[in-house]
Amino acid sequence: MSVIMMIDNPHGSQEIYERVAAGRTLPIGGSVHLAGPGPHGGWRVIDVFDSEEEGRRFVRDELAPALRAAGAQGPPPPVEFWPVYRCVTGVPA
Repeated sequence: MSVIMMIDNPHGSQEIYERVAAGRTLPIGGSVHLAGPGPHGGWRVIDVFDSEEEGRRFVRDELAPALRAAGAQGPPPPVEFWPVYRCVTGVPA
């Protein structure tokens, strides 16, 4: 079952996001990626993965090392997962 993964990083920024995302495409198991400023500051990323296992593998094997390489400070931000009930897309923002 597809899942939504949200990372709401209060210490994140567009600058760190750009360093981490440079040259990357959707990871294996990923189908949707959204990123932007969080509603209370920081940086928020929302992805849709084929399964929670794919999302956790991405965080562990790709994202965590990329954040360290980009100079992100502190512990990794918490990751939330929940099932996708419906996903509708249209013209990109």
